[in-house]
Amino acid sequence: MGVPMSSTTNEQHVRSKYGRHFYAIVALSCCALLPLMKTAAVEEPEATGEQPEVLTEQTLPEQAPRKSPPERLIADKPDSEKPEPKRPYSGADSAVHFATAGNRLREEAARYRELNSQWQAIEPGLPLRAGDQGPRVGQLRKLLNLFGDYTGQPGPVSTGDINPERFDAGLQLAVESYQRRHGMVVTGVADKATLRELERPPKELARLLELNAKRWDQLPDNPGQRYILVNVPDFRLQLVDRQRIVLSMKTVVGKSTKRTPEMTTKVVSVVFNPTWTVPRSILLTDLLPKARNNPEAMHKRGYRVVKYGTNTTTPISDESIQSAASGKATLRQISGPGNTLGRVKFVIPNKQAIFLHDTQAQSLFENHHRAYSHGCIRLQQPEELAYALLGQQGWDRTRVAQATTGDESVTIKVDDPPKLFITYLTAWVDGLGKVNFRPDIYHRDK
Repeated sequence: MGVPMSSTTNEQHVRSKYGRHFYAIVALSCCALLPLMKTAAVEEPEATGEQPEVLTEQTLPEQAPRKSPPERLIADKPDSEKPEPKRPYSGADSAVHFATAGNRLREEAARYRELNSQWQAIEPGLPLRAGDQGPRVGQLRKLLNLFGDYTGQPGPVSTGDINPERFDAGLQLAVESYQRRHGMVVTGVADKATLRELERPPKELARLLELNAKRWDQLPDNPGQRYILVNVPDFRLQLVDRQRIVLSMKTVVGKSTKRTPEMTTKVVSVVFNPTWTVPRSILLTDLLPKARNNPEAMHKRGYRVVKYGTNTTTPISDESIQSAASGKATLRQISGPGNTLGRVKFVIPNKQAIFLHDTQAQSLFENHHRAYSHGCIRLQQPEELAYALLGQQGWDRTRVAQATTGDESVTIKVDDPPKLFITYLTAWVDGLGKVNFRPDIYHRDK
């Protein structure tokens, strides 16, 4: 019996025996394995978990017929609108610690007060951009050094051997950092808005930091392992799990005359294809005049008159409009693709009739300032939040997509409802230790 050959010796033996046919054999073997490899790559195991509880109107069938996905599914969106791909965990993914947020802001407030004696405003003039030169560029550089947008920490630093009065690439990055921290459009150009923001001295920023420290103090030290934070001035929602931001998306919030209220509540259910019962304030100021002027158009948009205390709807007419105006009825918009709440609504117990919901006006998310609603919070990626909340109940993205098709309204209870904090915070220290400011859209910082 011979000595067993090593893998290298065995390969040499086969190669010497079959000569040039050796590589053909290898190629054919790889081709034979390729379909198996592809199958293994695309097949995912079925999601497991308890069947979700349906609260109203219709139960989704166990084997629902496969429907075409809605047009706004995440998978079908342009790359610029899709959620960011997963990346290694970093400090940028860390949520603010509720227990220490107030004290961190007080520490930064003390530091900003110390900077006030070194602060000097930039002389009035035109916007500054890459390639510009002159004394005002030097003044801009000094301010951004002072605020820490070169080092990440407030305080003056040495700029080395660079020409301080030339707007170079390093200064452009510092401008971008400042704009990002202050919730501005990031352009790298010291435009009018940026120069106006730089006119606020450190002592004024210190006052804002202390004011927001008090706001953080009003929140619980322990928000729970899993919670949702909507910060109104930031126009953003975050889903946090074990202190890590696992989902973040843009929001549209209430305009200054219809402010989104602060509250602490829970997301208790997800409604696919919701109806919308119009609040009386919106009914009187907005929709009743439209119904009187063009009842046919309102009917085509899915509006019906429904008497309070019943589910009986009637078409819009002079008589039904008068009933709604007198307070005996209101308008309800039927479920479907044209519904004001979109395809998904998240129910949160509160007395102000506030929801988180989808929207037909997707173009508003392209704007930087997004205070347009009547108080409810519109979400850029409601399907992603629905999947995140129902994923442990057997819901995968395909099932969420199927639930958003059709016109029937379906309500699914969230088994472990996360807390929801709707806040008004114009300053905080993020997971990277950077001080962030946001515009005072409701004029509460005065």
